Amino acid sequence: MINIKERANNKIYSKIQMQYIELHDLRKELNSGLFRGGITHDEMTRLVSGAQTELEVLNYIYKLIETDD
Repeated sequence: MINIKERANNKIYSKIQMQYIELHDLRKELNSGLFRGGITHDEMTRLVSGAQTELEVLNYIYKLIETDD
């Protein structure tokens, strides 16, 4: 039976992986210069920055789960 810590670990790991994919896609779009939805370069840059921050937060949560006794 999986305990709550293992479930939390699995969930946050999955979210981290999805965030890596999102960040990669946003960076690729930013580098291409062709933005969906008619957004500006500045808005796209902020999306990339926000995705990077979200990844950092998720990694922090992951570390907290790993070090929790």
